[in-house]
Amino acid sequence: MNSTALLPLPASLSELPLADRNPSALLFEYMDRRFGKSCFKIRAKRNSFICCQGTKPTSLYLVREGEILLTRINPDGHETLFSVLGPGDFFGESALLSGTEIAFSAMATKRSVVSLLPNRMFRLLLEDPLVCRWLLETIAQRCDDAWTQMEVIGCAHVRDKVRSGLLWLSGRFGVKTENGVRIDLNQTRLARMVGCARETLSRELQRLKSVNAIDVRYTDGRKAFYVVNPEEFSQSV
Repeated sequence: MNSTALLPLPASLSELPLADRNPSALLFEYMDRRFGKSCFKIRAKRNSFICCQGTKPTSLYLVREGEILLTRINPDGHETLFSVLGPGDFFGESALLSGTEIAFSAMATKRSVVSLLPNRMFRLLLEDPLVCRWLLETIAQRCDDAWTQMEVIGCAHVRDKVRSGLLWLSGRFGVKTENGVRIDLNQTRLARMVGCARETLSRELQRLKSVNAIDVRYTDGRKAFYVVNPEEFSQSV
């Protein structure tokens, strides 16, 4: 059987289980099913770089294990953290599509495994209309995240910056629990994503905690922030 033969795909997303309707997850699963066994794998150590800002990629990066941070250095030397990726995520698609340099650096925060999907295989996938739809939806979501993060960072007052940032992260990456919406980011990463100093963020989080707008808990030795009631969070004083 030809290894590049198209695999059967659902006619629409509605035919899939509700939990699997994330277009990014669907696309990762399909790429892995079709080409995963033939992809070269990188085993990255903690704090090692997978790729660096300004380089031109030849492959799409598929995160199989571990955790990857995507950061960008601005012309003034300021570094912004804009995404934390885990198993089932991928990155580098925009540079491959445009033929330009990567606009960020990707660093492993723990031992990680990343598969490299060659550009020629990525291009072959684009011949499938449904794959293109999933990719467009994924890119659209990432563009929305980028615009929202720019608005958060642009807030003049720290109070507005932290409140808007927590609302954005809880809605986009949060996990609903009986204690509220959990955001699995430590304080340092949270500060880098909303664009303020860690000490400044700490003071604002303490204020929000004092009015029961957020809670802080430890899970498996890691600190997590909980937005207690997202619907009323914007009204927190």
